[in-house]
Amino acid sequence: MHKKRYSVILILLTFSLTMFSISPYVNVNSQEDVKEEITIKTVLFDFISSQYKLAVGKDMSQDRLHLLVSSIMEASKIFEISPLMIAAIIDTETNFKNIIGPYGEVGYMQIRPTTAQFVVNKYSELFESLNYTETNLDWIEDRLLVDPRYNILVGTAYLKYLMETHGDTYKALGWYNGGGNDYYANKVVYKINRIAIKYPII
Repeated sequence: MHKKRYSVILILLTFSLTMFSISPYVNVNSQEDVKEEITIKTVLFDFISSQYKLAVGKDMSQDRLHLLVSSIMEASKIFEISPLMIAAIIDTETNFKNIIGPYGEVGYMQIRPTTAQFVVNKYSELFESLNYTETNLDWIEDRLLVDPRYNILVGTAYLKYLMETHGDTYKALGWYNGGGNDYYANKVVYKINRIAIKYPII
């Protein structure tokens, strides 16, 4: 029992250290911030391309790779969530494949259209400022699949909502997959830690 509790604490501690070592990229003001952003983008390019190739056995197109990296970075800045956490969720959900899940989850971040509609309405002003003004469910469902930027913005907005609701990043991760799932949260944390270990330049 104590060993299990110690393992959970160790995971959370490592997760916290990883999170606090990465700025949320709200403002890029200094040369140091620019260097750090370039470093994170470089890591994302390598991580996404390698994970996708492992999953499907071929290279992701450069256009799609650039779009995913820029979308993750944009969502990170807007919602003040680490880009590595966003990438870890996408990798956990789909290995960076654009798919429809068995229960109607759509796209890279596997968002159900009804959940997406709720999130878009909750953050309506923000999405309108990003030129996403439509709230029709059919439109949202199609857009989640054909527009990676929209999918990642909505998925990150949903994670932000869960963080605000539960007041805890770890719980929010568990609820992202439904049901306050510790197993899922641990998978995402494990992936974040793997990124940090594989890319010690972060």
